[in-house]
Amino acid sequence: IILNKLTPQKFPELMKQVSELTIDTEERLKGAIDLISEKAILEPNFSVAYANMCRGLMGLKVPSADKPGKTANFLYLLLNRCQKEFEKDQDDDEIFEKKQKELEADEERERLRVELENARVIARRRSLGNIKFVGELFKLKMLTEAIMHACVVKLLKNHDEKSLECLCRLLSTIGKDLEFEKAKPQMDEYFNQMNKIIKEKMTSSRIRFMLQDVLDLRKNIWVPRRGDQGPKTIDQIHKEAELEEYQEQIKVHQQLLSKKESSGGGGRIQPQDDGCGNTVPISKDRPIDTNRLYKIIKVSKASDVNESTGVWRSWEKGCSGGTEAKPASQTSSLLSSSDTDHRDRDHFDRSGHVDGREGSPITKRSFSRESQERGGRSGESAPTPPPSLPKPSLSEEEMEKKSKAIIDEYLHITDLKEALQCVAELNSASMLYVFVRQGLESTLERSTTVREHLGLLLHQLVKVGTLPTEQYYKGLQEILEVTEDMAIDIPYMWLYLAELITPMLHEGGIPMGQLFREISKPLVPLGKAGVLLAQILQLLCKGMTPKKVGDLWIEAGLNWNDFLPEDKDVNKFVTEQKVEFTTGEELGPKEVVKKQLLSGEELSKQLDRLLQDKADNKHIMDWVEANLDEEQAASNHFVQSLMASVCGIAIICEHPYKAIAEQIMVRAELLQKYLNDEEKELQALYALQAMMVHMEEPANLLCMFFDTLYDEDIIKEEAFYKWETSKDPAEQTGRGVVLKSVTAFFTWLREPEEESDKE
Repeated sequence: IILNKLTPQKFPELMKQVSELTIDTEERLKGAIDLISEKAILEPNFSVAYANMCRGLMGLKVPSADKPGKTANFLYLLLNRCQKEFEKDQDDDEIFEKKQKELEADEERERLRVELENARVIARRRSLGNIKFVGELFKLKMLTEAIMHACVVKLLKNHDEKSLECLCRLLSTIGKDLEFEKAKPQMDEYFNQMNKIIKEKMTSSRIRFMLQDVLDLRKNIWVPRRGDQGPKTIDQIHKEAELEEYQEQIKVHQQLLSKKESSGGGGRIQPQDDGCGNTVPISKDRPIDTNRLYKIIKVSKASDVNESTGVWRSWEKGCSGGTEAKPASQTSSLLSSSDTDHRDRDHFDRSGHVDGREGSPITKRSFSRESQERGGRSGESAPTPPPSLPKPSLSEEEMEKKSKAIIDEYLHITDLKEALQCVAELNSASMLYVFVRQGLESTLERSTTVREHLGLLLHQLVKVGTLPTEQYYKGLQEILEVTEDMAIDIPYMWLYLAELITPMLHEGGIPMGQLFREISKPLVPLGKAGVLLAQILQLLCKGMTPKKVGDLWIEAGLNWNDFLPEDKDVNKFVTEQKVEFTTGEELGPKEVVKKQLLSGEELSKQLDRLLQDKADNKHIMDWVEANLDEEQAASNHFVQSLMASVCGIAIICEHPYKAIAEQIMVRAELLQKYLNDEEKELQALYALQAMMVHMEEPANLLCMFFDTLYDEDIIKEEAFYKWETSKDPAEQTGRGVVLKSVTAFFTWLREPEEESDKE
């Protein structure tokens, strides 16, 4: 009965009723899960609500019926239920195939055919409903990325139309949440397969269009052309109606201003077309009540309702910090007479915002300010709005919400520049310790990559001056003070903390001496300062040689006696932690053994990571010195990997492809160091050739690379000519087309020679 009443507006009330139900046995728990899952499958438009209901019940545990002394928990049983439903699809297909064969031999063919068709329709709806529900559970962090990737792989592998339709539904729901740097190769593979299916034309046009829509959605950075048309509350509908009415008034007002401007204030005002073939009469007696509209917008902001997910999502991806509602699509025209796409963030003026970055066009600037600007441009005096109050400082709770939103978005798309801008626009320097604390708390138990990215963001914030070092220390100290309790639940906590802190020692961050002394203050009484510092030093050795790390320690005037308990044997500790290099001891042969030969894939991955993290050339050289021996660093394999990584980062994936010359120019010093003879330069050109063949020879791209490599003196004429005439059998694949694409470059290269011959 409760589930039948479910609407977005009634969700909190009904959720309270559900949580008050007596669910104290495994049978009742399974019954509740079956009911919610079944409703979610049959009513996919409400899958967000049912997923949120599951999230509210996630911690529910009851005594196990089969295992005395054990408990059955809600989440485990729910996942089993979803998995069975997902795997049931294949069983259904086998049953339908069997029935189809029976149908061909049966006399009651028509009746059975109708029954079979109905069963297929029901099964298809259930599959789509279940996959939507699964996607919503994942978005609420109730399912893991590994499970989602397994679902995608299975659906792609099946290749039948129902599976492909489910695939489209799943990727439309969660694609944005799977799209991050670490998973990019997997995602690229999925979409290559989908593109292949479209080109093969072995499926119906309906499925091909669905697949193409998902491909387009990804190209559009997962922003749909239309908002998710989920169920709305009555309040939302009323607000949208009011906003629509006032939008119309603004439109009319703008047309009046435009008319007066063009005609000098005279002439008869003609009725205007609304763009849909309808005539909109213009009345001078219809003034715009900006005060009332301002109130509507304020109410809409305070409602905390997201159009796509109803009242259950308390924050929206971006920098809104969860306090803003994503407006209905038509409201963007309240701020501009042109169609402004709120996704194109760079089109907005980022400076001088009274409210800072709020994540949606309607809240970018107050309506009153926008009205004044329009009035000034048109030469008319706009109605004077109420004076805007100065922005109050953020409370700790508000800062936490905004911090969480910024961090989640950054870790999702790893756009460092965007994250730095968002933090700067918080304009709350005295509260940034909350941002630091929130970042450390939310990433401490996640992957190494996530922790490194968060550490890099904090380093950049300190480097550009947005994050004062005392605020960094304060946020970090709040975590360090509770490490004794945390270590019980997180065995590798000191390593995880080290991964978060180590990037701060990069160039432009905090000097080692200052950082180590400060972070040790809360840990020395616990006897744990030495453990954390040793972990940080070991991580530093992955990016530079142990000798360089040891030199930094000695130059900072650091001494282990200051960080270890009085009764601790320093020499024994240093040996156990493998940080002998801090004592100034010469490194023995055992250190060389640590440099293991990296596979081509691993080497490329590490170089890509360094370049994507915008590590400076010195940092990359230190990494090479620390991780590759002289033979490896001088190998053709390394040179080709380096060239491919540097040029890969410089490519803009548009149509047609373009190369950013500046990206190559900033890496000139790095490339010149390792492309130090003609043979190395030739190998680098082979790497570029292979890349072009893999990309199906995009027009002019190789020419752009050649121009920059020549201009920056990275590759010399002799190496270019040697590549042009090369007969190496291992480098002949696709060579003819590639050579033809750089004809203009070689023509230009020979011109000086021809001119000097004539002279």
